[in-house]
Amino acid sequence: MGGFEDRYVSVGGIKTRYWQAGSKGSPIILLHGTGCSVLDWEQNIASLATDHRIYALDMMGSGLTEKPSAESYTVPRLGRFVLDFLNTQEIQHAHFGGFSLGGRVVLECAESAPERVASMVLVAPAGVARRGTLIQFRLASIPFVGEMMLQPSAARLRTFWDLAFHDQSFVTSDFISRRLRLAMQPGAKEAFLKTLRSGVDVLGFRSGHVNALNAALPNMKMPALVIWGMQDNFISPTHADVLKRSLQNIKVRLFDKCGHLPQIECAEKFNETALAFWDGVDTSQDRALAAQH
Repeated sequence: MGGFEDRYVSVGGIKTRYWQAGSKGSPIILLHGTGCSVLDWEQNIASLATDHRIYALDMMGSGLTEKPSAESYTVPRLGRFVLDFLNTQEIQHAHFGGFSLGGRVVLECAESAPERVASMVLVAPAGVARRGTLIQFRLASIPFVGEMMLQPSAARLRTFWDLAFHDQSFVTSDFISRRLRLAMQPGAKEAFLKTLRSGVDVLGFRSGHVNALNAALPNMKMPALVIWGMQDNFISPTHADVLKRSLQNIKVRLFDKCGHLPQIECAEKFNETALAFWDGVDTSQDRALAAQH
């Protein structure tokens, strides 16, 4: 898959890259992981766009979106950024799909603006529980250590991404070279470290943030689908249990022989599962509206 046009829009003065596909159906907003980009969704957009209008964006500090040095890159700030992006597209109400950090940002949007979130597909979301996070992330949260670890090179990226997949054949030279170009963007390393350190410390996801999220989860009433690879080395799939206990309207799907990126490693299964969920939500909401008239 590929060939999506890079589009740009100003979001609160930040030049933002996004991909758009599909001309009918309900809108779906796709959010990537830490230090990643719209490339996280390259294997999914075309399939999802058969029935929906898809918007995948590079959040501020990532991909080809600007990386202002004065920004904080906290989850609440990223949530506001995403909602501001919706305003630029005149979208009031949408389905959301978020991977890793993107999943945590989706939960932030669901907490701060529930009227705008029709449903959530949470793909290995970050920040749900304290423990069970990759040691490299925890080490990178340490001042100076992270700066040394994140000198971009093809070899370092390959070592990192090999850990992300159950089947390492997905980590091709093209996969690495495209992500290396993004990692070498001016300000990319600094924005990555700010984003990471806002949510992670040497023991795992920051306890204050985890506790605040867990207190907010029972208030999120919109339908949710959690998808996790059973061989995820980055964030333990046992974190799905936290969401299952706390969210009121939730389905959980665990993909076997799959690592941290099920939307890439198990793309066909992911697309079928996510589409069935979103189509089901739309059908239920259409029936509810019809019953009111």
